[in-house]
Amino acid sequence: MAQDTDARGAASSAEKRAAWVQACRLRTLPLAAAGSVVAAALAADAHAFRWSVFVLMFLTSVALQVIANFADDYGDLASGLDDDSRVGPRRGMQRGIISVPEMRRALAGLVAATLALGVALVIVAFASGPALGGGTVVAAVVFVALGVASIAAAMLYTMGRHPYGYVGLGDLMSFLFFGVVAVVGGTFLYTHAFSLVAVVAAVALGLPVAAVMNVNNMRDAIRDRAKGKRTVANALGDPAMRVYETALVVASVALFLLSAALCGVRSPLAYLVILVACVPWARALVSMWRIPDPERFDRLMGPMSGGSVIVAAVFALVVVIAG
Repeated sequence: MAQDTDARGAASSAEKRAAWVQACRLRTLPLAAAGSVVAAALAADAHAFRWSVFVLMFLTSVALQVIANFADDYGDLASGLDDDSRVGPRRGMQRGIISVPEMRRALAGLVAATLALGVALVIVAFASGPALGGGTVVAAVVFVALGVASIAAAMLYTMGRHPYGYVGLGDLMSFLFFGVVAVVGGTFLYTHAFSLVAVVAAVALGLPVAAVMNVNNMRDAIRDRAKGKRTVANALGDPAMRVYETALVVASVALFLLSAALCGVRSPLAYLVILVACVPWARALVSMWRIPDPERFDRLMGPMSGGSVIVAAVFALVVVIAG
């Protein structure tokens, strides 16, 4: 009898660990960290790269994405979106394996840890590198405020009285925080200056981040509309939401190529390498247009998210090697 009880307890513990791992949504983390990689490449091109800044920026980016994922589970359950009609795997909170108090404690701890990482990043970034003179304190305060805003944005996507993810702003906010802020802000932490190439590269990365969000929303478009959740996907409808997805990806490819040119890349082979890295995106888009039912778009999440990471990493290597 004791052995049976121990076995059930072990199974329950394993199930809970698996539920927490699922809540982290590991496949979303590399894309969240892609901004750190792109910023590091631009910093290296400007001869301003520092490992201490990179490591702290990378960890902060990943932590922000986990906060967003935990908050998404919490908010969707509270709003009634995570019910039996949901497409895709049942989440830990939805199955009752992770309780509401447990998720609240996890979010509180993660927010505290992310704030600590962010403050450490700002201190390390402005303690060395190009001098800012009297502007150092102002820049540090601005970046701490940006960090707080990033945490708030990660949580308020589905949490709070008026979650912005339910009024069609999810794509825009993902583009801004995991694209523009990550790359432009990240590059500034290295170089202590703004540059045109950072802005172009930020938009280039932000567009596929929004595209990944849109794939998820296309899959859930009908159900979200029925639940009162507004997204760009269900506002556009089919096939306009597929056109939107295609435009995001094509524009991203063009801007990554432009960013490479602004970094001084001259080798035609380097541009060919970037284009080859875009093949997973191309295949995902072809599949998207061939799949009649958007509820089957789950299979596109991997190629779109993973493809974005590949393109960002290849772009970074091209800039460092050939820039």
